[in-house]
Amino acid sequence: MRQVGTLPTVEEAKQFMSYLFTVGIETKGEQDGDAWAIWAFDEDRLEEVRKELSVFQEDPYAEKYQNLEQQVAEIVSQRAKEVKAANRQHVSVRKRWERPAWQNALVTTGLIAMSIAVVIVTSSFKESFWALGDKTKPVVTQLTIAPVYDSSAEARKNHNQGLSNIRQGEVWRLITPIFLHFSVIHILFNMMWLRDLGQVIEFRQGSLRFLLMVLVIALFSNLAQYLWSGPVFGGMSGVVYGLFGYLWMKSKYDPASGFYMPPNIIFWMVGFFLIFTFGAFGNIANMAHGVGLAVGMVMGLFRPAMRFLSQK
Repeated sequence: MRQVGTLPTVEEAKQFMSYLFTVGIETKGEQDGDAWAIWAFDEDRLEEVRKELSVFQEDPYAEKYQNLEQQVAEIVSQRAKEVKAANRQHVSVRKRWERPAWQNALVTTGLIAMSIAVVIVTSSFKESFWALGDKTKPVVTQLTIAPVYDSSAEARKNHNQGLSNIRQGEVWRLITPIFLHFSVIHILFNMMWLRDLGQVIEFRQGSLRFLLMVLVIALFSNLAQYLWSGPVFGGMSGVVYGLFGYLWMKSKYDPASGFYMPPNIIFWMVGFFLIFTFGAFGNIANMAHGVGLAVGMVMGLFRPAMRFLSQK
């Protein structure tokens, strides 16, 4: 901040500073004996302010210096609105890191807890500890996308029910298959990746936006798997691959978002996707994986695509 000159009266000082404010130059006035000193905040614009001061001193009663109160008030009001909007979008990283990890990712933690709870309720452990989620239990029947009373291969083929239960109001079925898991490896794999990917996204995007993302990915991946193979399926892996796809695209095409996907994670996730697709782990909901991945990638590319189109 530097002094650029003086004006003889406080009225002229206010008049001149008000004019500068309307053209985007902020200044400060201080009494200096019988005169008022004008100080400029932006030293890169000192010469501009000095020239404006010279013009003002030649004719302080020029029309452009008169009746500026309303214009100044409008600018101040607009800036206040911008500051308020910025504060609403501001994320206090320090406060978030001071909280326990589960509080930074309430939705992620909730999804993991619900998945584990469903496994406990739906597993009898009669045949094997490693085989989870008895597909004929009543709870499972209420969580599958369409009621399943027989998990045989024949039941997989005869699934042309048209989702009548959902049309009759059981809309939760569009989402709840994500909580069903049928082996220890199945749930461990999904919960590990859900924790790692979910916490990253929820921390930066907020719990509500993250929850909406999960619901959209679950909806499309579940419907795709049902249309492909019938109602006998479950698992969080469609959502996991959707979150992976979102982070992958954000990291690659929207670096300003702050997301970063390490190359080794991309290698493992794509590798597992290919292994699952070629049947190395038996009967896997590959269509849910593929559609979930595609939906997540579209979400991650949406903002960069809009930015690219707006520049054309």
